[in-house]
Amino acid sequence: MITVIVDRDKATRNIIAIYMSGHSDFGEEGNDIICAGASTLCYTAANALNDICGYDDEKVLRVTDEGMESVNVRITVPDEGDEDTRNRAQVIMRTIEVGLMNLAMSVNEEGKNFIEIIHSKED
Repeated sequence: MITVIVDRDKATRNIIAIYMSGHSDFGEEGNDIICAGASTLCYTAANALNDICGYDDEKVLRVTDEGMESVNVRITVPDEGDEDTRNRAQVIMRTIEVGLMNLAMSVNEEGKNFIEIIHSKED
């Protein structure tokens, strides 16, 4: 199963990072459409944070590939830029969060979850 953690700042509730790990085991290795969809959303977020907000790729995206067994992805919003840049970053992160939640709702079946979304806990 793919696990996605959406981490928010406790004070502002802004998304500060999205972590994704695991493998859905929906299809054959290299042909898993759920993993492809989730990966596409994560890479889209990282590319948009770079292209639209001007954040450095090395500060935004970290991928640890453990082969077809599991991939770990971290997308982080740097704590930099003016208010407009930070607001654009939140729109990007929220859009990706909604995309991942919609993916989970459309593919999970009764008794079989391929993707799980976990939101950081509020104090």
